[in-house]
Amino acid sequence: MKFPLYLLCLTFLSLFTACAQQQPAAPYKFDIPSGWTTETFPIPIDFAPTIPYKGKEELRFTPGWGAPGEEHWSYAFVWWLEGMPEISEATLQRDLEAYYGGLVGRNITKRNIPADKVVPTKVAIRKVATASGYAATYSGTVDMLDYMALEPITLNCVIHLFRCKKDNHTGIYFEVSPKKSNDPLWQQFEKLLSVQCK
Repeated sequence: MKFPLYLLCLTFLSLFTACAQQQPAAPYKFDIPSGWTTETFPIPIDFAPTIPYKGKEELRFTPGWGAPGEEHWSYAFVWWLEGMPEISEATLQRDLEAYYGGLVGRNITKRNIPADKVVPTKVAIRKVATASGYAATYSGTVDMLDYMALEPITLNCVIHLFRCKKDNHTGIYFEVSPKKSNDPLWQQFEKLLSVQCK
């Protein structure tokens, strides 16, 4: 028996509408500069399952993120989280240690990295003056194994918190690079994200 075409169309329309209702557009714009690459994946994060949130992560990688040179390990990402979880120096330190520890651990196995190359992953976070348009701002460092270069690396980070009460979501914007704070790349990071939360 043939399935009537109009019923098939109605079914697809209903599914599309349901998906659109479940996933409203996030009230921020995250630019993609020319030559940069992107990735999006769900939270909980597969390599860091102890991070206790639900949502998604969007990433923006500089063209040289994965290669030796000026942009190595320089990238930015947003966590778009359901609800209003507590975010503080302590929770950011905990979550980033789980995040980078899990990322390094996965690559140690995948790349068969010798044990004598492995270093502990350590994160230090402190609250700083809040940047305009955000609920809070933090800065910090991530000491870890650069599993691409097989040597220790220190990543500097700036973290902005934004709350979207109307959407019942929390956003956390991470800017990450080994570069010092006076490098022009940080100014570029600051311009990538624009937030329209209420």
